[in-house]
Amino acid sequence: MPAIQPRAQTAATGNVLQQFEQAFEHMLLDPANLDKSFKYAELGIQVGDYEAAISALERMLLYNPDLPRVRLELGVLYMRLGSYAIARGYLTRAVQGDDVPDDVRARVAVFLDEIDNRLSNHRFSGSLYGGLRYQDNTNAGPERAAIRLFDDDGELSNEFTKKADFNAFMSFNFRHVYDPQVHSGDVLQTDFLLYASQQKNQHQLDLIFSELTVGPRAQLLREYMENATWRPHVIASVVSLDDSPYYYTYGIGFDMDKQFTAKTHGSLTASYVHKKYRADIGRTTARQQNGGEADVEINVRHRALESLMLTTKAGYSNLDAAASLNGNTEFTFAVGAILTHPSPDNIDTGPWTTSLTGTVIYSSYHAPDEAVDSFQKRRDNELRGTLLTSVPLRKGWSATSTVARSVVDSKFLNYTYTNWAISIGASKRF
Repeated sequence: MPAIQPRAQTAATGNVLQQFEQAFEHMLLDPANLDKSFKYAELGIQVGDYEAAISALERMLLYNPDLPRVRLELGVLYMRLGSYAIARGYLTRAVQGDDVPDDVRARVAVFLDEIDNRLSNHRFSGSLYGGLRYQDNTNAGPERAAIRLFDDDGELSNEFTKKADFNAFMSFNFRHVYDPQVHSGDVLQTDFLLYASQQKNQHQLDLIFSELTVGPRAQLLREYMENATWRPHVIASVVSLDDSPYYYTYGIGFDMDKQFTAKTHGSLTASYVHKKYRADIGRTTARQQNGGEADVEINVRHRALESLMLTTKAGYSNLDAAASLNGNTEFTFAVGAILTHPSPDNIDTGPWTTSLTGTVIYSSYHAPDEAVDSFQKRRDNELRGTLLTSVPLRKGWSATSTVARSVVDSKFLNYTYTNWAISIGASKRF
């Protein structure tokens, strides 16, 4: 087999690339040395030269065909190149024989399932997450009864001030991808989200939320831009509050994803939906909130270190309601870090993940609420911090704990509040 010269990749650092070139020279001087060939293959993977890595690994099999780990790595590399039939052949042969390590058999099983999934016209994935949450201000009520009322000082009934409570919650995400196996790689993607929470005492906050989006995902400007996809879609959602239908929405959206470098990924999400509220006993003015809502959100993730991911988010939302006092414009900015770290010495699990996120939200309402103040419009500033730790368990399960703190400073005491939220739960991916 002819040797393949290494190619420089833009994502590779100069140091790794230099090691790659040196490893190539060492392998040429001693082609029968399997350790040198494997080192060259490892560095080839790091710099993104999969063809060079494949060439080195296949050469190793010529000297010693009984190398299941090498066949496994070849199968993975051919998967990355989209050659699923060749990948299946290497993976299948990797587990033939009696001396195959258990971890190799386990990894091969995972990759064979993934190949079957990718070769199918229909792909399914999802997650289930549930748990318990405690909040010391479940109803987002002010800590004191003193409020602004009809242009004067007023006193809020104790029923509506700060209330602590527990709830049980569950969320279910489901995705179906229909792949017609066309050369362009375009697919039809359907996403469904269901979230439900049940309060222990504050049942007026019992919530059920469901959302469905359907639309094609395709390469964006494939002739001019690499590693970018876009997805126009339709959106529909239904919200139930206190065991009663509250509102529904319908509209359109647009998503775009772009892999800028091997370490940096960005996404843009935009949508416009029409919201229709249902008026009933206790919510007689709900229809004053009917209107159109536009949202735009930009997310950027950058892998600063092998174990550290930095995140940032910027968002804009505008609601034009039937009654202007219910309409508002909102700006959001968030930064965060996601750290993957070993589990404690006395706990036998895989690596843990801990994330810390800080969020700032500014809201400005379009018109004064005469029931509060006839001349001044409501403005809110919210600071939010969230600490999350996820611990892997077995068979796709993980345990998650979350601690969040919210501080809302409003122009009016009616809407000024703080809240601690602590939750623990378990999730399953499939």
